Amino acid sequence: MGLLERIQDRRRGVRPERAWPVGKGELIAPDYAFGHDDSQFSPDDYGDYAATSNDVYSVVALRARMMSKLRLRFFYGSGADKREDTTHRAVAQYQRVNPFWTAERLTRMDEFCMGLWGETYWALEPPSRRGQPGEIWWLKPSRVRPVPHETGYIQQYAYHSVSGEIIKFEPHEIVWQRYPNPIDEFSPLSPLAAARLAADTSSAMTKSNEALFKRGMQIAGIVVPPADKVTFSTEQAEDLERALERRLSGADKAHRWAVLRYEAQFKQMAITNRDAEFVQGMNLSFRQVCRAYGIPSPMLNDLENATLANARDLERMAWDNTLISDAEFRAAEIREQYLTRFPDGPDHCEYDFTQVSALQESATESWTREAQALDRGAITINEWRKGKGYPPVAWGDKPWLPVNKAPFDKETGLLQLPEKEEPAVDPVDPANLPDDEVNPASPAPQITGEKALALDHLAARRLLAELRPINGVRL
Repeated sequence: MGLLERIQDRRRGVRPERAWPVGKGELIAPDYAFGHDDSQFSPDDYGDYAATSNDVYSVVALRARMMSKLRLRFFYGSGADKREDTTHRAVAQYQRVNPFWTAERLTRMDEFCMGLWGETYWALEPPSRRGQPGEIWWLKPSRVRPVPHETGYIQQYAYHSVSGEIIKFEPHEIVWQRYPNPIDEFSPLSPLAAARLAADTSSAMTKSNEALFKRGMQIAGIVVPPADKVTFSTEQAEDLERALERRLSGADKAHRWAVLRYEAQFKQMAITNRDAEFVQGMNLSFRQVCRAYGIPSPMLNDLENATLANARDLERMAWDNTLISDAEFRAAEIREQYLTRFPDGPDHCEYDFTQVSALQESATESWTREAQALDRGAITINEWRKGKGYPPVAWGDKPWLPVNKAPFDKETGLLQLPEKEEPAVDPVDPANLPDDEVNPASPAPQITGEKALALDHLAARRLLAELRPINGVRL
């Protein structure tokens, strides 16, 4: 088809028959029959690293424990209009999982799979009867392969059982969470693909060290005769060896004096520079694995450059730079693939980070800003509760302001103070003054001397009495 034909089809609204991303030519026959082969990026033997590599297990297990602290919440709507749902069948199905698993176990297993294979699969079973929640079953990722479709992206999912049988699942029966792979659209990119070389190097060092202790010569020192002597005889050497082992070996015989019947020299064996480099190489490989998974190595007892003072900062760094983003990424996948299976249910979900102690400092800062907005009337209590997904309260539609605040008139630049009744007793009793001096209606002659001073004093006291206390200070 030429360019002109494609333009005409687009004008007529004809959808081009092509698969994502570039067309049918990207799909090969084995993909249709057995599913897309992702062994290049996520082979089955990646699962063995959890049992054979101490570095990989330590990092992946830590991430799984940290992610299991999060609780997934379900809402209608998002942002300020969201409203939490705790009773719908979609929520009950996720919390129940299946008769043998809990939501916490599913979360940990998902994180283990994401750390090893870069993907995880749920098989959604329909409810046994109407209105009852169904079940979620975890599938081993290395046994599941997506079957691409020429125009519909995913045609099916092929599960390769242990017996060799291939079980097909429809797209709406599977929730597929995976890390993006810019090299292969239908294959995940596991963090282990980048950390594998470092993990293999560390494992090889560990095996070499094991062989050294199993088959290598391990001696604490050498006993040799003095230089001016010839050699020990066979009987002398065996006698000396038995005596040293009998009297000096063992923790209960430490620091004993040795008395020999003939002269000898002791040479203690020390660690070599090569052995010291072995320890540094193990530490370097471990840190490379930690970097691939976005976890600071001091969180796994690599305390060479860490202290107790910055331990909380390192944990917060792991959440801010890695775990929060990964959790939000997975919540979006669950929202797109799982919640759409329930058209009448909640349409939004997100993880609750309020139970993560390392993030409470930032939560406190957020609370301080929101409290200031409440104090200044920028938002009401119900507006704040709506943004958090909480139900409104009867008294929350009006702003609640501190009692020591007063409105400010922008035009006059003066405080708008409420009127106050005059004090019952005046400092100066006007009854003691002549009527013509206190009655403004009658013509008043010029007043001087002590009477004028008394009137000025009376006016000043009345003016001060009208002023309200401002910020707790009475003028």
